[in-house]
Amino acid sequence: MHNVFQFLPRENLRFRKTPKPWKTLESRNIATLGDLRLHRDRILSKTGFEMVHPRLLVDDFSIVVPILGGDKLVMIWNYRHAIQGWELELPAGHIENDESPEACARRELEEETGYSAGSWKRLGWFHPSPGMSPQKAFVHLARNLKDGSLHREPYEVGMEVKILKVTDAYRQLWRGEIVHSPTASALGIAQPRILKAKRATVSRRS
Repeated sequence: MHNVFQFLPRENLRFRKTPKPWKTLESRNIATLGDLRLHRDRILSKTGFEMVHPRLLVDDFSIVVPILGGDKLVMIWNYRHAIQGWELELPAGHIENDESPEACARRELEEETGYSAGSWKRLGWFHPSPGMSPQKAFVHLARNLKDGSLHREPYEVGMEVKILKVTDAYRQLWRGEIVHSPTASALGIAQPRILKAKRATVSRRS
């Protein structure tokens, strides 16, 4: 079976900023709620088509893939008011003030799970919702975990730590049981690093 990506030019496999087929004619901030800022942009295409496009400005965030003991993954059950339900997620949080993505990752891991990590590596970043927002999510791999104390925010009430085998977490992902988009993306980015030794034992049909 041919790999479709081998036929694509290299420049099509990464984020590009040019050329820009749209010109911004006007941009207005129509609503602000805390760190959220909603803009109404009036844009014009090179073909002469004009439209109004919403643009949401929100802080970037870091998301952590914490590996415990080499074969376990530390995750959380988190309640999300917007969907009126719980999701299985990786620890994550918004980057505050002038902190670096890694400093944010370290803080969020400890706040939400109680663990700290002795080894950190940034794996990359992605746009969680490019149709609406330029927000970036920075993915970090954390190893050599040490248990400690929780320091959760008041709005993180009910959050529970969930420890899964790495292989079980990926089986859930491949079966469509992990529906939190940033978690699914981060696990996809981390997969080549944390499933290297397990590829022969993990089946997508499991």
